[in-house]
Amino acid sequence: MNTRKSNDLQIELNYAESLNYCLNILPNVSRSFAIGIQFLSGELRKSVLVGYLLCRIIDTVEDDLSLSILQKEHYLKKFIDCFKSFEECTAYTKIAENLSGDKNHIQLVANSHKVFHLYFSLSQTTQLTLTRWVCEMAKGMISFIKRYPNGIRLATLDEYKEYCYYVAGTVGHLLTDLWKEYGSRVSINVFNKLQSNASVFGEALQTVNILKDIAWDAKQENSIYIPSDILKKYGVSHEAILNENLKIESQNAVREILNLAYNDIDIAINYLKNIPAFNFRIRFFCIFPLFLAIATLKKIENSENILTPEKVIKVSRSEVKKIKIYSILCALSNFFIDRSVKKIF
Repeated sequence: MNTRKSNDLQIELNYAESLNYCLNILPNVSRSFAIGIQFLSGELRKSVLVGYLLCRIIDTVEDDLSLSILQKEHYLKKFIDCFKSFEECTAYTKIAENLSGDKNHIQLVANSHKVFHLYFSLSQTTQLTLTRWVCEMAKGMISFIKRYPNGIRLATLDEYKEYCYYVAGTVGHLLTDLWKEYGSRVSINVFNKLQSNASVFGEALQTVNILKDIAWDAKQENSIYIPSDILKKYGVSHEAILNENLKIESQNAVREILNLAYNDIDIAINYLKNIPAFNFRIRFFCIFPLFLAIATLKKIENSENILTPEKVIKVSRSEVKKIKIYSILCALSNFFIDRSVKKIF
């Protein structure tokens, strides 16, 4: 075998290894997104896979409690540099040695060069899409890390929405750009409709996650996302949000964000209804996490334990299976969507 053929074979083997790694690590860092991504096919599946894992890498850095603010800022900036050359990606893997927390997330950072290996194999258009929105997310994270060096304490609803845009609205735009590139029958008219609600689609899911983890975030990650101006309306502060003596007042404040979540969910449902039924796989990818979010939201609304650190609000496996079935039906036609939302949840 000549040298050129040998090199080509090595590149092909490395690519296969990188793809296999990314597919295998995915369910370990997000079971729900793994279900949606596995439902996609071809280059779109690979593009969404890479996009999700890139976002998970910077989320791991942002959430790490053992890192200083300067370290987080430095590592996020170095991550942005990885989009410029593969050499930067190889060096970036070393930061995993300084991370603490979930071992699967740390392992992902340690193998981030494999994610970027796939990234550089994508079309130029896809690379530009991922670079634009993932870097937008990273820059937003840097902004909030510097703004709140002692732990996030959001002040206003506008600031809450700004935060949700950076960590989730960007994902909505990233996905929408990919639907345009790979989705059959996603015309300019359809794309424009999707684009107008793309940010809210991502933000709706983020708000549900925030509501689900209020106590956990406050206790374990030193982050409180319920805006202080809303808490003050009910005589509560960030410091007292988990105070048992102010439980009713805190729950009333949280209800305002709950109402925001329902409003955003309605917009997100309109977003997915605008995706042509021909794009069955894309519709399922969007519907499944949205239905999971709605099911979670109902549990939050009916729970008295959302401000109790020891209590975990979770959708059961049997419920997830049911939601998956209904998501498949709704992916076929908009007719089933409203009925499913009303009857199931």
